[in-house]
Amino acid sequence: MRLLLPRLLLFLLPFILYYVFLFFTRRLPARTLTPWTLLAIAGLALVAASFVYLGLTEGDSTRGAYVPAHVVDGRVVPGHVEKMP
Repeated sequence: MRLLLPRLLLFLLPFILYYVFLFFTRRLPARTLTPWTLLAIAGLALVAASFVYLGLTEGDSTRGAYVPAHVVDGRVVPGHVEKMP
């Protein structure tokens, strides 16, 4: 639930930026303005920012010792990170 608001904001941000673009360009003299390149670049930047955000906030800590997957009594124990004291 706590990640819903940032993800929703990242989704809505291109639409908000486009509205702001339209708001300011309607006051300019009539010219052929195509914002698609700028919007595509902004969208790619937001995707990259969301990957960085998720990479920094999701998952286990990187501090600790990795224990690879192994078999104990016929059952596979998945790999995991044991936290260092």
